[in-house]
Amino acid sequence: METPAFMPVATRGMMRGVLPAQLEELGSRMVLANAFHLFARPGTELVQKLGGVHGMLAWDGPILTDSGGFQVFSLGALGKVHANGVKVEHPVYGGYVDWTPQLAFETQVGLAPDVAMVLDVCPDAPLDQKKCAAAVERTVTWARVQRDLHDLRGGADSGQAQFGIVQGGVFADLREHCARSLIDLEFDGYAIGGVSVGDGHEAMMHGVEHSAHVLPQDRVRYLMGVGTPAELIESVARGIDIFDCVYPTRAGRFATALTDEGRMHMLNARFKDDTRVLDPGCTCPCCTSGVPRGALRAGFKAKELLPPILLSLHNLYYLHNLMHRMRKAIASGTFGELRQQILRAYLPTKITN
Repeated sequence: METPAFMPVATRGMMRGVLPAQLEELGSRMVLANAFHLFARPGTELVQKLGGVHGMLAWDGPILTDSGGFQVFSLGALGKVHANGVKVEHPVYGGYVDWTPQLAFETQVGLAPDVAMVLDVCPDAPLDQKKCAAAVERTVTWARVQRDLHDLRGGADSGQAQFGIVQGGVFADLREHCARSLIDLEFDGYAIGGVSVGDGHEAMMHGVEHSAHVLPQDRVRYLMGVGTPAELIESVARGIDIFDCVYPTRAGRFATALTDEGRMHMLNARFKDDTRVLDPGCTCPCCTSGVPRGALRAGFKAKELLPPILLSLHNLYYLHNLMHRMRKAIASGTFGELRQQILRAYLPTKITN
């Protein structure tokens, strides 16, 4: 897979509104699923019977599974983190699951993705140094447990790579300490976590900067949960290789399209009788279908199923194409020009000279 690249998210083992055969046509080369949600439903054993996560997704390309650290944060379970794991409410059946590093590791062995993420602690307050320091300490301790289990299976020779996750909030010393501790464990790749938890663009970029420059250049550097055009291009400028986010499909389901002119919200009244296709010149399935903007707006108003699907397809295509344009711009030495263009459309107050 050429990088920089974007991974669409199939959290529960299925894309929303995107057929498996369409993923490659849109430009996808690697897909993400979530180990904790698949553990919760349909369960690891059933996924194994269905051919592992590849069989469930009907996708023979690379798959990465997240371990559930962000889900612990999003499900409000950070207060139940203990030395050996976290008590998190079962999202399907109620009660609690003791989600430990060992269970996260074993679950991902059963799901059989190509890349498995370690279980980390994603702090809910990236500006709180004390909370971030505690999260780093536990993240590194758990990473060592999971790395030992991975090595016992034969490491990457087992057919599954394992990535460590850098935490530390916005604090340079914590980020660097966490990164260097993970490097000592010699992971197959490295991720940067805890930068997309509502802390704003500036704090996010500080977290990326404090982490990426420490990580080895001969290993993949993965920024978790980031997917707006401005965030992508600014993070690539700071050395990131791969990304994942629900943003393009979620934005599509809520009537927002991504274009080089910025976001287009299709419920806006100005599109009511617009006969143009969504993004003239785009060759995605939405734009080549001939469905005009006015019809997309009317469909969203009527709560039809097709418009959210068409915009999701367009947004995925747009991001994959943007990553392709970044690769070309890096090779040709014109990345700075592309960066300025995207920032003017999506983050005009943050243009970097």
